[in-house]
Amino acid sequence: MSREITLDSVKAGLLRFFVWERDQFRALLPPAALRWLLGRGAREAVARAGATEIVLAAEPGHREIRVSGAEIAATSLDAALARRGLSRKSLAIVLEMPAASFLTRGFEAPVAALGQLPQIVAAEIERRTPFGRDDVLVGREVASPGATGKASVRLTLLRRDRVEPALASCGLGLGDLALIRAEKAADSSTEPPSIAVGDAGGADRRFRRAALAMIALAALLLLAGLGAIFWRQAREADELDARIARMAARAAHVRQIADRAAKESKLASLLRDLRRENAPLTDLWEEISRVTPDGAFLTDFHLSENKTGERGVDLAGFAQSAVGLPLLFDQSKFFADAALTAPITSDPREQRESFSLRLKLRPRAATEARR
Repeated sequence: MSREITLDSVKAGLLRFFVWERDQFRALLPPAALRWLLGRGAREAVARAGATEIVLAAEPGHREIRVSGAEIAATSLDAALARRGLSRKSLAIVLEMPAASFLTRGFEAPVAALGQLPQIVAAEIERRTPFGRDDVLVGREVASPGATGKASVRLTLLRRDRVEPALASCGLGLGDLALIRAEKAADSSTEPPSIAVGDAGGADRRFRRAALAMIALAALLLLAGLGAIFWRQAREADELDARIARMAARAAHVRQIADRAAKESKLASLLRDLRRENAPLTDLWEEISRVTPDGAFLTDFHLSENKTGERGVDLAGFAQSAVGLPLLFDQSKFFADAALTAPITSDPREQRESFSLRLKLRPRAATEARR
């Protein structure tokens, strides 16, 4: 059900758009150009009911031409026109009849039902007039649908049995006509009712096809333009992403260099501060080597600092006699409060005593003073 409603809505919208497009297109073109486009000729030839000739009205670059019915009956319409350098395709032959001969009727139809308009018109004629569908010529005009969703249809009816006698004196037949219209009163400003005959239906179909072709071409060009815009934007976006990626990689490399330089600068500053505040490690190692007696050697050396900033050295190793080591290190200008941190044990493998010793580092100022 919803699908049918959607299809009907789309169909109604397209029909409303086509009616609007047709009206705008017809209003845009000059009458001569419109007649040529619709296949009704670029020049109008008028035959009046009861007259004995057809008249080609004077237009810019043309003179008024009259063709008698007797000449047409003696030869043919094509031959009479050819003698004047004209052809039937270049003309729109119009029959003018009294306005009283026309009957107009109007009704409203749902937009969704306009696709079956010929059947609706036939039923409307049989229901509201005393004629059958084949007894009359019918012209119809469909107004643009309003807010109610219905379109107004205006019918113009003309009995066929009144047309043929009106054409007899001109030597024409119904198939020669492009249009039948009412004679326009001199004091009237409205367009007289008219009925398109002959190839009018084909002309309307050609117009519809031409309009649809133009719409399709416009839509194709629009899609091509949008596709080109999207493709160009996508390409520019890809190029921008690649450029951003390259710049990001360069920025990351520069950031790494900057971080490394900052770390190295910080480390160098820290080392300078440590060197100012504490004895250099080479000095400590030289002092430990000097104080350690012969016959003793170290297996572990660890420099540490507690939470209060006090620095110390943890030593471990073997010696012939480890008892006197704390006293020897206390006499050094670099160390103070030397103490064993584990019991002295005899190692049978090394045949020496193993020791573990903790030394506190003297502040640099005190070391310099002792010098």
